Formats: sequence, C-alpha cells, structure tokens
Amino acid sequence: SEAPAQEEKEGEMQDQGPPVLKNLCILPPLQKSGTLERNEVIDRVPLPPIRSEEPVSSIRAALADVCGYSHLTNYRFELQKPLDSSVAGNQGDLPIVSPYTGVNAVVSIPVALQSLDDEQQSKDHSLVLDDYGDLSSLMEGGLQDGSAFRIVLERYDAAQIRDHVTRTRSLIAGNAPAVVSLDDVSDDKGIPAEPENTEPADEKAIVENKDKDGQPKDKNEEKKEEKMKLPTYPNVGSTIVNSKDLKNFYYHACGENPDLYLGDVPKQATKFENGSKKKKGKKGKGQAQNGTEKEDTDEDDQVEQEMRELIPKLNQLEEKTKLACSIRFSAFHPPPRSRKMLGDLAYLEVKPPGESKSIHITAIPTGFYVNKSTDAKFDPSPAAKACFSHELLDCLLQASSSFFTAWKSALEASKTRSKLMARLNADGHFACLFRVAIRGDFDGYTKPSIASADEGIDALVHSPSWMVPMSKAALESEDSWNKNGMHSANYAKTEDDLANTFGVDFRNGNSRDWNEELQMAREMPDSSLVERVDRARVINKVLSDFGEASLMGIKAISDGQIAPMNPNEPSRSQVFLHNNIFFSRAIDAGIETFKIAKGDKAARKSASRDIHCLGALHRMEKDGLYTLATVLIDYLGTRFVCQSILPGILNGEKSHSLLYGSVEAGLPLSWDKDMHELLEETMGKMWIANRPLPREPLTDERMAAIKEAKSASPLPGMSSEEEKKEEPAEPTVDMCTPIEAKGIKGSDERKYVLDMTRLTPRDANWVEKEKGGTGNWGAIQSSSPNKKSGVIPTSLDDDEWTLAVLRPELVNSYSQFLIGTYAREKKAKRDAEEKAKETAESSEKDEKSGEEAGAKDEAEKDNKEATKESPDAKEEKDLPSINDDDLDYIKSLRLNVNIFLPDIKSLEGIDDEAFAQQKKDEEVVRDVSNFLWERVLPGITSQMRTATGQQPPHDGKSLTDFLHQNGVNCRYLGRLADMAQAEEKKDAEELELAKKGMTTGMARNSMPECWLELLECEMVARAAKHVLDRYLTMNGGIAASHPAQTVASFLSAIVSSGEESAAQTENRAAKQNENEPDEEDYSALTLYDAGAIDDGTMPIRGRTGIWNDIEEEIGRRFRYSLTIFNRPAKANRTIYIPLLRRVCQKAGVRLAAKSYETGSKCYCGGGQNLAPSYPISPLDVVDIVPLMKHSAAHSGGFTPCAPGNPSSLPALHISLPDARQTLESAHVHHSGKALSRALELAQEACALYQRVAESSTHPGVVRCLDLMASILFEAGEHGLAAANQARSLGLLVQVNGFDSPDAINVHLLLFQMLFTGGKNYEAIKHMRAAIFLMELMGGPSHMEIVNAYHKLGSVYQTAKEPQLALRFFQEAASRKSSDRLLESMISKSLAAVLSQVGDFKGALEEEKKANNVFTKLLGKDHQLTKQSDQQLQLFAAAAVQQGNKAVKDIKSLEEEAVADAIASELEAEEAAEEARQKKRNNGKKKKKGRK
Repeated sequence: SEAPAQEEKEGEMQDQGPPVLKNLCILPPLQKSGTLERNEVIDRVPLPPIRSEEPVSSIRAALADVCGYSHLTNYRFELQKPLDSSVAGNQGDLPIVSPYTGVNAVVSIPVALQSLDDEQQSKDHSLVLDDYGDLSSLMEGGLQDGSAFRIVLERYDAAQIRDHVTRTRSLIAGNAPAVVSLDDVSDDKGIPAEPENTEPADEKAIVENKDKDGQPKDKNEEKKEEKMKLPTYPNVGSTIVNSKDLKNFYYHACGENPDLYLGDVPKQATKFENGSKKKKGKKGKGQAQNGTEKEDTDEDDQVEQEMRELIPKLNQLEEKTKLACSIRFSAFHPPPRSRKMLGDLAYLEVKPPGESKSIHITAIPTGFYVNKSTDAKFDPSPAAKACFSHELLDCLLQASSSFFTAWKSALEASKTRSKLMARLNADGHFACLFRVAIRGDFDGYTKPSIASADEGIDALVHSPSWMVPMSKAALESEDSWNKNGMHSANYAKTEDDLANTFGVDFRNGNSRDWNEELQMAREMPDSSLVERVDRARVINKVLSDFGEASLMGIKAISDGQIAPMNPNEPSRSQVFLHNNIFFSRAIDAGIETFKIAKGDKAARKSASRDIHCLGALHRMEKDGLYTLATVLIDYLGTRFVCQSILPGILNGEKSHSLLYGSVEAGLPLSWDKDMHELLEETMGKMWIANRPLPREPLTDERMAAIKEAKSASPLPGMSSEEEKKEEPAEPTVDMCTPIEAKGIKGSDERKYVLDMTRLTPRDANWVEKEKGGTGNWGAIQSSSPNKKSGVIPTSLDDDEWTLAVLRPELVNSYSQFLIGTYAREKKAKRDAEEKAKETAESSEKDEKSGEEAGAKDEAEKDNKEATKESPDAKEEKDLPSINDDDLDYIKSLRLNVNIFLPDIKSLEGIDDEAFAQQKKDEEVVRDVSNFLWERVLPGITSQMRTATGQQPPHDGKSLTDFLHQNGVNCRYLGRLADMAQAEEKKDAEELELAKKGMTTGMARNSMPECWLELLECEMVARAAKHVLDRYLTMNGGIAASHPAQTVASFLSAIVSSGEESAAQTENRAAKQNENEPDEEDYSALTLYDAGAIDDGTMPIRGRTGIWNDIEEEIGRRFRYSLTIFNRPAKANRTIYIPLLRRVCQKAGVRLAAKSYETGSKCYCGGGQNLAPSYPISPLDVVDIVPLMKHSAAHSGGFTPCAPGNPSSLPALHISLPDARQTLESAHVHHSGKALSRALELAQEACALYQRVAESSTHPGVVRCLDLMASILFEAGEHGLAAANQARSLGLLVQVNGFDSPDAINVHLLLFQMLFTGGKNYEAIKHMRAAIFLMELMGGPSHMEIVNAYHKLGSVYQTAKEPQLALRFFQEAASRKSSDRLLESMISKSLAAVLSQVGDFKGALEEEKKANNVFTKLLGKDHQLTKQSDQQLQLFAAAAVQQGNKAVKDIKSLEEEAVADAIASELEAEEAAEEARQKKRNNGKKKKKGRK
C-alpha cells in the first residue's frame, strides 16, 4: 500500500507528469476466425485509470487475481484499437470452464522465438507489450484512452509447463480468485483500504489547534463525558491482566479479553455501561432495548460479537477453497525419446477430490489433454474425451465432474470470503493481524494442517514469534499430543523439496555475482533525487537477496546437502562455496592465519565485531573503499560467516594483490600509500589515529609457535624467510586500522577492506593491571569478599576479552566532553586576557592628560555604540573561533586502536618516539575507560533511580539498545547489577530508619526492583544461550540432529525453582489425564538413540548441572554472582516468563502457545529414550529458527528468520540520505511548532522510505507515521492522529512481532490519543495490552505497571464506576512503586473511591498514608498537603458519624433482641401455664368420671 502522502515535488509536477490513461481494458484470448461463440467485448476486463509509466508486469499481476484469467500463465499482450464503449461489460463471471482456451484458441509462437527466423525478424512487433517495460513505449504506437490489450496465448516449453503446474497448484490450494473487475479491486478482494482521512482537511485548523468546524475543544470534551462507555469486568480476576496465560498470548498482547471470544460469556459481560448501575436499573424494558443508548452500546461492542460469528465462517470458507486434489508429475515422466520426438513435454497424474481413479494428462507445446494411460499401462495418446485446453485447470474441469463441482464451490467460497474479510479488515491493519493470529481457536476447520500457524500468522509477521498458536482443530484431533495431525500428505511439497536448489536459479545460467551487483549498485549515479532513490533501491534489493540466499545456503549446509571445498580437512577447517557465497564457521582456524585473538570464543566474538564495523563503513559509503556483502547466521549452536566472493580470490595470487596488512601469520605487514591515504581519510572520521607499528608485528614467542606449527603441518606453505628478504629496511609502518585488517586489490581493480575487527581501542577495564589496564575490576573483587567462590575468575586473562573494545558512542561522548572542556577553558583564557588588556588600558589612560583621556573615552564610547548596533556581530564575537591549534587539538583526540594487544612486538628499541607515543595512547584509553567506570555507569544507575531521561527499558532487547546508546557494552551488566544492589541496600536501610522514626525527610524515588531483575534476567539469558550452544555442538553436534529433548530439558531447568524427586515425578504422572502422554508414549515416538555408541549419548544434564554451567558463564562473562535467579530465598522476585521469552529469542526457539507451570519443580528428561521433561516437553518445542545479523541491517543484533520466507529477513539500512534528512527536518519543524510544514516533511520522508524498501513494512516508515501521529495529535486532530498511530502499530507488529518493546510505547500513545478523542473502548484495550506486554517482558515489578493501573482506575473513576475503579486502584497499590509520590497519589485516589462506596474508615486510612508522604516529601505548606489535611478531617468526621450510626444501630438491634427475648420468655411462660391449666382440667375430668 502507498504511503499516506506523496512528495511535495511530485504534487507540483503532477500536471506535467506522465499522462493518465482511462477506459483501458483487457480482451480475452484471441480465437481462430469464425469460431467465436461469445461477444468478447462483453467479457472484457476493465482497467482503472493508470499512468503511462505503469509497468506491464503490474497489469499481469493484477490479472492473476481475476476470475476466468487467474490460471493463465503463458501469454502476451497486444495493443488493439479502442472498442465500442456503448457495449456494456459483463457484470457477472465467465463460465467455470473458460470458452477462450480450448481448441479454437490461437496459440502463437513467442515473439522472442520469432526473431530467430530471418523472415520474421523484419516484422514490426511494436504493438506487443514488453513484459519488462512500461506503457510509455506504446504511446507512439497508438495507445490512448479506450485502447484494449488483447491476450494472445503462447506455446509452452518444458520449463513453462512446470511453472504452469505450480500456478495451478497454488490456485487449488486456497487461492481461488474472487475479483471480477480490476476497476474496483479493493471492494472485491477484501483488502483493507487506507484511511481516507490520512491528513486533515484544513491545514489552518492544524496550525491554530482548532477543530475543523472551528469549535473549541471543551464542547467535544463535554460530548465525550456524556458518552463515557467502558468495558465491565464481572469477575474480580478478569480485572487484572495475567501475564502467565501464554495460551491466550495473542489475545492479551492485543488487549483483548479471551473470555469474550472463547468462553460462553453472557451478553452483559461484553457490554459497556453508561454511568452507574443505578441509572441503568431505572430504565424500562422497552427503553433499554429501543433507546439510542442501546444503539451506541451495540456499536461499541459489536467487534467481539462480529468476530465470534464471522471467523468460524471464514475458516469454513478457507477450507472450501482448498481442493483435496493432488497434481503431480506421473511415474511415466519424463517422456521417452520416441514421445519427445512427437512433442510430449510432460506427463501429469491428477487425483480429483472424492475419486479413487487418477486422471493421466499429457502436456504438449499447445496445452494439455487427457491421455489413455493408467496406473499400470503407459499410453500417452489422446483419450476418447481428450478435453484439450491451453490451460491445465480448464482441462481438468472438463475431465472431472467432481473437480468441476469442487472448483465451483471454491470460487463461491472465495468471493464470500473476500466480502467477509472486507468487513473485518475495516478495523485496520493491527486488527487484521489479531484476527489471523486467533483464527485457529474457532470452529470451521476440520483439517489441523490448514489451521496451522504456517498458513496463518507466520506468513504475515516477518519476525517469527517465540510463541506459536495451536489450533483448536489440532488440539481436538485424534492423538493430538503427538501433533501428527498437523501434517498432511502433499505431493507438491515433496517434489519441491526434492528439486530444491537452495537458492540457486539454474534457469538464469550462472549463479549471481553478488559482489559485482553490490559494487555496481554503489557506483550508480546519485546527482538527482530520482537517481539516488534508484541507487538506494537497487542496493537494498541486492543486499536483501544476498541475506535470503545466505539463509538458504546455511540451511542446506546444516542438512548436509552441500559438500565442502576441502573435504579432506577436519570439519572445523572446512569451508563451503555455494551460489557464489563463501561460507565458513566462526571458529579458530589455526595458528597459521594472521590474527590477534585466539580460541573459538574469541573467533566467534571477532566475527560479530567485524560485521559491526563493516556496517559502520557501509553507512559511510566512502568512494573508492569497498566492503563485501556479509552476514552472520547462528543456527543450532554454530555461527556461520557468509560473504560475497572477493574478485580474483579463487583464481590464485596473481589475480589479486595484498596492499595493506597481512594474511598469513609470520609475514611482514604490507603497506600501500594510496590505500593508506584512503583509509586514513575514512578512519579519521571515526576518531582513529595513525600510528607506527612494527613491520614484523608478532613477538618471538608467537613466531616460534607458528614455525613449529608450520613444520608439523603436511600442507605446503610460503617460506617466511624468502618474504623477509624482499622487505625494505624500515622497521615500522604507519597504520590507521586494526593490525588484523587487510586491504586487498581485487581483479576488478577495486580496493576492498577485510577483517575490520574494531574501530575503537580495547577496553582498559578488561585488561590486567600488570599489562596496562585500569585495575578497576581487581579493586572491586578485592573489596567484595562475599563473592561466590569459584564463579568469578580471579584473572582477566581470557582470550575473548582481547575483543572487548569500547563502544563508538562512548568515544564520541568522551570526545565531546573533552572538546567542551577545551572550549570553556579557551573562553575563560580569552576573557582573562581581555580583562587584563582592559586593566592595562585603564592604567595607561590614567597616566595621560585629562584632555587626551576624555578624547579617548569618547572614541571608545562611539566604538561601543557601533558594537551595540550589531548584536549578531557581538554573538559571533562571543563564539570562539576555530584556528589551526583547535584543529590540531581535535586531531589529537583520535585514539590508537592497536594497544593492549597480546603477542604484538613492543616498539621499545625499534622506534623510541613511537614507543613514547604509544604509552601516551595507553594513558588516554585508560582515561576513557575510567570515564566509563566512574561517570557513565553511576550516571545510568542514578538515571534509573530518579526516573529521569528517556523511556526505561522494557526487556533485554531494549536494555541492550539503552546501554549501547549510552556507550556501555553488555559485559558491564554485572557491574550495573552490583550498583543496583548497593542502591537497594541503601533504600532498605532508609526504610528501617523511617519505620523507627529516626528520620524526618524522605527521598521521592527509590531504586526500582525491576532494574536489578532485568539486569540479572539478561545476564542469565545471554549466558544460557552460550551454554545451550555448547550442549548442541558437543559430541560432534549429535544433539543438533534432534534438539527437542535437549532444548526442552534446558528450558525446564531455567524456569523452575528446583528439581523433582522420583516420588514427586510419579505423583505428578499419576494425576495426569488419560489423554496426556506418559513416558511409554514418548519412548514409542521414535528410535531415539538406536545404534549410538557410548560417547554419542545426548548431553542432557539435570537442573543443578545446567545452572552451574550458567552461573559459571555469568561469572566469567559478567563477573557477577546471581542474587535473585536460582536463589530460593529470592524466589518471589524471579521473573520466569520474561526469562523464558528472552532465552527463546536469543536461541531461536519457538514454543507452543500454552500456559507453562513456571516456578515449580522440574524434571529434566534424558538417557537412551525420549522423555517427557516438565514443565516443557520435547513436543512443546515447535521449531528452532536461524538468527541473522546483517552488515547492512537497520539495527544491530541478531534477528530470528524463517528460511523460505524472504520477508522474515531483518530490515536493512536505507542508503538514501534524503529520507533521513527529511525526517530530521520534520522533527525540527515539529519542535518549532511549525506543524503544517512538519507534517508535509514527514509525509515526504515516509514516501521516500517506502519507495526504496518497496514495502511499507520498514522501521523508517513506522518512525514517519509515529511523527505524523504526534503532529496531528498536537494540532488537535485526535482521530487522524489515532488512525496514523494505529497504522504504525500494525506495521510495527508485522515487522517485529506482537511483543516488541516498541509496541508498548505505541500502545500507550494510542491509549492517550483514543481516550482524548472519546474512543474509550479501544483506549482501554491498548492500555491493557501495554500492561500485559510490560509484565511479560519485565516482570510484575515493571516500573510503569503501577502508573498504568492507576490510569485505568482514574478513567473508571471519571466514568462514575467506583467498584471497577476500586479494583484497579487496589491492584496499583498492591504493587511496589519506586516513586513514593505516585504511591501517595494512588492512596489518595483509593481514599476517594472508598469514600464513594461508603467505606469511610478505609478512606481515612488511605488518606493518612498519602498525607504522611506529602508531609515528608513536599512539606506542610504544599497545596497537596493542605488538601490532604482537609480530606482527612472530612473522612474522619464521616467515619465517626458512620461509626456512631453503626453504634446506634447495634444498640437498637440489641434492645430489640432483648425485647424479643423477654417477649419470647413471656410467650413461653404463657404457653407453659396454658399447658398446666389444660393438664389440671384433664385431671379433674378423670376424677369426676371415676366417681
């Protein structure tokens, strides 16, 4: 879809642009003369108005969605004269079997083949549309309004037959067409149209911040207040968002209540209430049903009702569009030579739905016909009823009545489906994604395979989610626990898998030359905007295709489908070449290669650093300096490096030349003047200094080890002695790059830079003090004797820390800090000199005569008056001028990136001046490292405590981005956690003093608990990722071949509080349902370890072993000992769900969406058979996807990718400066309140990003939409602002998934915009979605959750719903907040609501809490404190009055009870007296009778 607006330049040139063609149409396929049975004019396909620059390929793509034409694949367009417009077009559909593709159809020879004939070559084909061009070339040939494009069918070849079969399979697999006409596609296809009002109708209203009608805002607010409608929650539990309910993950992530969709909820639960329940109860029956208020209620809550009704219908329709028909190449294919001579191209076997007998079809150049073959007999000649057609679909429709009936039903279902989707998609992009995500929870599907996530949400969301929805059909199928029902037979997939070329298109000839394509794209002209857009588009396309090809290559290598280039070498040394991409493992290749870092861990880190530096060079786009296309892919524990091939590198040493650095260890450094100057100019912009290095840089010890390794190796190598003789006498060379970097001149004469492992110096904090480090870690460890012994290493001597470098953001920050200090000192010095000069002039003036002094004073006065006349000149004078000394100082701030390196020869004795300079460079780097340690890290801790600055991190990803923006590496997570612990300890001590009354003051903010929890969670997740990778690769990678058991046991261990005993496991198994699998069922799933030798067992460990490995990795990597995770005493603070989510994201694991029993005891299965680990079983592990880090990615880090889905690749950096500059200019105008201009620039930037990315799903487009929403909201256009923000949310979810950190911020913004605009129902949904995501990512202690619940309570309080407001306020009060003032405001709000419900005693207690905090924080004279004092008096009086009344009521009840008791006694006595009297009377009668 197009961006909300086009560029301003395009709008100005619209009249001068390409002409718009109207009333065009497409005519049916050409027929033989005299055989036409229908009026083809009636069956024409009208086209919408299009420009002459419209590509022909887009017309073909649109025609592929039209009924009667969607199955055409092999045809061309020919231009015809305008038709008679008086003949009306066909408003219905063509017949099911097209009348234009049979035996009477003209099947022409392709134009390209006609050129082979000398006689045909001279023919004019100007009326034939070029499939690779546009319509502008036909303007001279007669193209005009009303022209027609005739379809002319063409002959097939064998490859085109395969393409046609693929298209037919796609149509019967659920893609039946639903469009009748192309002039109104959006209505027929059900595609959600873009909001019509994406920009305000009146710009003046924006600037003046008024409504379009010019009305002030308060009237709308009054209207909104009158119609305050909010969702009600009958159950107390439904008020609180449950982040542990992963089964309903997609509902909660969208702010929806799953009970309204899945449960049997009474109608009242889905309603909104207007005002209090008392008002509602006063209404009459008829009024409640027929009044206008009822209509408004239905209008608000019809979304859930409509989806409950329509989604099952959509599911049924989707299943109807999928025909149970298999089309495959016959067992008789390929044709024998005798039949090839007769023209046979292929043989197909089709099994129609509901039939047991197959139809055998022969494909020939002119089409398809039914032959006489059977399953046992080969006879490809035409059957009695051949059913010939140019199209396979029409042939089958004639040959099989069951296929005809099924296809007719599929067409009807497709059309009905498109209309229903149009209704549901009207709510926007985000609602569409939600509907697709939950579709499997509804009835309508009978086949679980159709309802799977692969067919649904996974096909729409680019980044594969760690939660995979499980459909209702799959869960209710027979033996649903083993998930076998989710897979169905599909011969098409079988053929595709067997014919898989793993990204190579053999039909295009040679493999793509990725490097040449990329470098040619970078060299494209960029003098105009159009040229720059085209250049950026081509670069983006090439790099995106390269990432996709690399992903498919890694999948093939992991499956053993590609042989290595050096199969005779060990696996760790093997490299692969496929599709012109060079694949290698990121492990230590041996001592012979020139490198500084040693070991596999260092090699893994070096690859990541290299791609980060290549990304920085890619963004700089320095002319004359080239880089290779590079990506890293982590898959099943192994990291692969994928690079395009440097020209000439495979053709011997003479085809390329080494200009800079060294390739082989032991050889001197090469140096080239031109290459050095090119690199120096580039590296200088990155604060990298040019420093001398020894020409032979390695130490004697390292050289001896290399010589020994070479002599032991059987492979021939170059003699380093011969190389030394050719080197000049200079012992040093000047280098401005890392010593490992290499500058190579390829066979294409371009200069490439490789192995750029760092652009900043090594971090001195991670260097031993004896080797020049700061010693900060040693001081910390010596002063903390309570550290867990054995976890934190005593030494920093680790190969991986050789790659521990400073962040570029830190270098920039430190440089700006020094430049600012230098500028202030310079200004102070200049001011002092001016003051001294004035003093000297004043003394000189006193020595002169009065007349001369007076004249001079007058001249100075005139001079001052002249200065006053030019304030700009005065301002320029105040600014320090930049001279050569200043430039030299700025240049002196460049850092040496080749210090603190192991095995590098010292310059002492070789170049003493350079050695002295190196010592100075080391001191500067120590200063930078201390700046990080002493200022940056405490600053971050203070920022988190005081809640100042930007939005706090929500999860590990946003935490990483936050630290990187501040110039901090993630290896400092442990140090930040230590500082957070110290702050928490300080808060606890202050709280104890406050309880004892030993302090009068109180700090407003305390250290948020979520900060330490988030830091430890990220450390555990990162360490767990490395430990799991080690488990998957040990024993030759045996676990990677069937990783479900290893991964499930590992995840079960990290989300549990302990390990089950054998008795506990038996008790749990005894309580399972009969339908749940037991250990025997799991063992019977597969022959798990059949034939395995003793050393080939699975590396399954128990919970204790797994956590020991994780803690050891945390101690080594972060120098920290856990205090929350894996600590029973802190179990209440352990955030299991965020940890599970983060580990799955870091490892690429995808789990079934179900609620897992986290925090309980676990069982880690293992041994010789598959075992049901708990709480996560092997069958809960749905998939493990590769993780990609692209050198040209828009943002850093690894991104999960789905092989075979090009849209799942990470979004790339847009190489178009115009887009970034336009967006930045829009921000500037927005800050300056020039809203109209800011909106125009944001729209222009959005259009530029979308043009280059060729899609709206790019982070740049999302940022533009966010800015547009902010501008419109500030201008008072709340509806338009919410519409743009909602579209931004939909695109963001499609790019990053439902639970990305940025989604939280957008949900909160949408809540504000929708609530301000009066759309309270949608606003509450987004707030609940934000709460769920915050707790899912950061745990229940997330610092923003308290504020979110308080906002919800305030909304319901405003709506006069005190009971619901009370629930939200109580939930907010039950959670600990780091802002004491916010806690007091919650208590105050809670007091107000309690007073509304009549609980004045509770209100008094809450108001006392608020008053106490107000007094300590704000003082007694503050307005809030005074108001609280008044409320206390009112609540106290009301509580006393309520208490007195209660006492009176009790006393009255007691008196009534006493009176009742006395009355009862009297009644009892009277009854007893009557009984006695009656007895006496009876006695007298008896005596009288005796007498």
